[in-house]
Amino acid sequence: MPLSYSRSLLLYAAWSVAASGLVFLPHTASAAVDLLQRPAYQTVKASKGLLLAVARAGDRIVAAGERGIIVYSDDQGSSWKQATVPVSVTLTSLRFVSPARGWAAGHDGVILRTDDGAKSWHKQFDGNNANSLVLAGLETRVTAAKAALQASAEKTRAADASALENIQNALEDAKASSVFGPSMPLLGLWFRNADEGLAVGAFGQFFHTLDGGSSWESWSSRIVNPDNLHLNSIEQLANGDLMVAGEAGKLRRSRDAGDSWETLDTRYPGHLYGSLALASGRTLLAFGFAGRIFRSTDDGRSWTPLPKLTNKPIVAGLTLENGTVLLVTGDGRQLISRDQGQTFLLLPSPPGRPVAAVLRQAPPKPNLLLVGAGGARSIPIDSSAD
Repeated sequence: MPLSYSRSLLLYAAWSVAASGLVFLPHTASAAVDLLQRPAYQTVKASKGLLLAVARAGDRIVAAGERGIIVYSDDQGSSWKQATVPVSVTLTSLRFVSPARGWAAGHDGVILRTDDGAKSWHKQFDGNNANSLVLAGLETRVTAAKAALQASAEKTRAADASALENIQNALEDAKASSVFGPSMPLLGLWFRNADEGLAVGAFGQFFHTLDGGSSWESWSSRIVNPDNLHLNSIEQLANGDLMVAGEAGKLRRSRDAGDSWETLDTRYPGHLYGSLALASGRTLLAFGFAGRIFRSTDDGRSWTPLPKLTNKPIVAGLTLENGTVLLVTGDGRQLISRDQGQTFLLLPSPPGRPVAAVLRQAPPKPNLLLVGAGGARSIPIDSSAD
C-alpha cells in the first residue's frame, strides 16, 4: 500500500517548511537506513525545526517533531534543550501523566516512553508490532464472522455474508500493507493514568495498553470504521468524554473511558482535527481542515456547519475562564466566540509561520505557545478575547 495517508495539516506544515528553506537537519539518510533504529541527530538547531506536538510535563514544556526531535523547556519556551531519542522518525503526538512520565508517538507506528521528564526516551512499540496486532485481530474477526454466518438465520444471512466479506477484504488490505513494513503513522495519544492508554492513527489504527505501554492490543474492532478511515487525534473533553476526530467528518465518542464507542457524523467529507464540549452541556464544536467548524446543540446527534472565515486548517481549540471559545488556525490566527460557538470572529492579527499544535502557557502571562515550522513562538491571547 503506498503511503497515501496524510494528516493534511502535517503535510501542509512539511511543505511550508521545505518551501521556505527552513530545513535544519542533514539529509544524509538513505533508503537502506532503518530510522526506527537510528537515534535522533543532536543539533543546536533542534528547537528551530518542524515541531508537530507540544505538551506540559509539570512545569516543563515538551515539544516534538520531524526526525525524532524532542526538545524541552523549563522557562516557558524561552530556551530549549534537546532530548535523547532512539529513533529518527517524525513524531506527531505527546502525552504526559506526571512531570516525569510521558509518551510520544509518530510515523512508522512508533511509541516512545520517558520516565525522567522528557530528557531521555526508549522505544516501546513500532509499526512492526502494529502490523502483527492488526493481522491477528482481523484473523480473529474473520473466524468469528464465518461462525456467525454459519449460524445465521435466513433474514440475517445476507447481512452476515456482507460483514464477512468486509472483514476479509480488510484482512487482505492489511496483509498487502504489511509488505511495506512499519509504514503507517500514529497521530494521537491519550492516557488515563500511568498504566492505561490509547493510541490512534492512519487507516483506523487503534491500540490499547494496560501496562504503561509495555504491551498493546488492537482495539480497532471497538469502533465502526469499515473503510479504515484515518483517526487524527484523541482527547478527553471538558465533560469527561473521550473524542476521536478523524477523516470524512466523523467523530468517535466514548463515555466509559474507551470500553464502547459511538460514531458522530458531521456529514463533512474532509478531515476533522479536534473538538470541544462547551459549558452549556449539550453543545459541542468540531473543527478541522480548510477552516471548517461544526456545532451541535443536541449532544452530537446533528451538526450545523458555521460560516467559513478562513481557508487555513483549524488546529486547536480551548475555552477561556470567561466562557469565550478560542480557536487557532494553521497560520497562527485566532477565532473567538462569545456566544457558545454560535458565531465566530476572525481577529485582525497578521498570519505567521505554519502552526501544527498549541499550548496555553502558565500565568502570570498565559500566552499561546505555537509550534510548527521554525520551532516554537509565543503570542498573546488577543485582549478582545479576555
